[in-house]
Amino acid sequence: MAIQRNPALKKTVHKVLLISPQGKITITAEGSRERKLAVPPLGIAYLAASLRCAGYIVEILDCLIEAFDHEQQSGNEILYGLDNQEVFQRIIDSNPDLIGVSCLFSNRGKEALTICSLAKEAIPGVHVVLGGQHPSGMPELILNPYVDYILQGESDYSFVDLVTSINNDEDLSKIDGIVIKTGTSFFTAPKKRFPDVKKMPYPAWDLLDMQKYWRIGMADYEINTREQRKFIIMITSRGCPHSCYFCTSSMMSGKKYREREIPDILAEIRVYRERYGIEEVHFWDDNFFANKNKVKKLLSIMIEEFPDIRFQTPSGSEINALDDEVIGLLAKAGFTKIFLAVESLDSTIQKNLIDKKVNLSRIPDLVKKFHRLGMIVEGSFMVGFPGESKEQIDKTFENAKKYDFDRISISIVNPLPGTPLYNQCKQENLFYGDFDAQNIRWSNENIQIAGIERGYLAKMRRKVWLEYMERRIDVVNYETEKSGVFKE
Repeated sequence: MAIQRNPALKKTVHKVLLISPQGKITITAEGSRERKLAVPPLGIAYLAASLRCAGYIVEILDCLIEAFDHEQQSGNEILYGLDNQEVFQRIIDSNPDLIGVSCLFSNRGKEALTICSLAKEAIPGVHVVLGGQHPSGMPELILNPYVDYILQGESDYSFVDLVTSINNDEDLSKIDGIVIKTGTSFFTAPKKRFPDVKKMPYPAWDLLDMQKYWRIGMADYEINTREQRKFIIMITSRGCPHSCYFCTSSMMSGKKYREREIPDILAEIRVYRERYGIEEVHFWDDNFFANKNKVKKLLSIMIEEFPDIRFQTPSGSEINALDDEVIGLLAKAGFTKIFLAVESLDSTIQKNLIDKKVNLSRIPDLVKKFHRLGMIVEGSFMVGFPGESKEQIDKTFENAKKYDFDRISISIVNPLPGTPLYNQCKQENLFYGDFDAQNIRWSNENIQIAGIERGYLAKMRRKVWLEYMERRIDVVNYETEKSGVFKE
């Protein structure tokens, strides 16, 4: 079935504006508020680079960073960044032919759709493309009157193909992974093609004011600090060899793990060191440690070549890959923090649902080894899987605070659109009645768990966190007193 460009939309696309929505945090029932984040939009920067290489004019608008301290509260939520009138004016000032709106996470679905409506109001006839994890898992969002196209999964190739097809008045249905209206329904093209990570251009960071991110810092990824350092975000691969049923990775990047060549990774770091004078690199791979041998080779070279640069892997690190050699290399290479993706402390959940089969008995020793090498260790946990018993949940809650982590994060399992977990909850009618797929947060209880009343997970999550923090404060005070630090 051939699908042509809507004649009401612009015939030719010369200029593209890529928009990342405002940020959003929640005020808890106890009155505390989540921390705000300022993460440069890596996916958008990659798209911009691909479009620019194809000869198109590209601009990026990160609504969050442009007004980080501007807050608007509605109920228990705080939106931070440009307000709608400012976004509207920025769109007019840019005057693009096509606007791409990123909706990476399901907690900002409403905000992304609002930007789509502002785009249509500001420039009648502008093409509006919606992409990211959330619309990839909810192709029905194409029925929104302000959305012309959805591009599913990694769109480095398909976005360029879309613009080219519009300009040549070609059949849009042939574009890989496109979702497009067909009357009152929609057509979805299969996703068959993923970018060759060995040939991709470097992200177009020059289209963003990186100084703004450096001034704000990334407080959520630090422990009690907001240091202003020149950092950059990179990936050494795309995809993940695992198929955790709560994760969107396979939906976005396919089931094939794709690696970049080590010389190219090193070359990119050199570019950022020379261009920006970066002090820190954050590797945002879905699974940085998937190929342990490659990681060892990369780290060995980084030790010699980048002694002045610090490194982090903010995404969860695969515990089974962390042998003594890898741990030692991480420390020598200047890694300051490790994020251990423990998830569940119940072996049955690990085996049947998470697909990582973590050797839980290794965790205490791992934490000690990282601490001996001066590294900060964060542990990540999840509770509330369908079929998980109260006993299993309590086991994770109770044991999470026993390990000597510098920080723990406990997420309530939530069904992200497009994941096997979401599909299961939909089929078995496990959603609570007020479930909102456009506003999913890791602190929300959206899945009905047999034998567990709603509110229990949130209550225990806070209780365990406070008990953990109380213990950590005692440890810090003891160690401070012992060392004499901060004494007059």
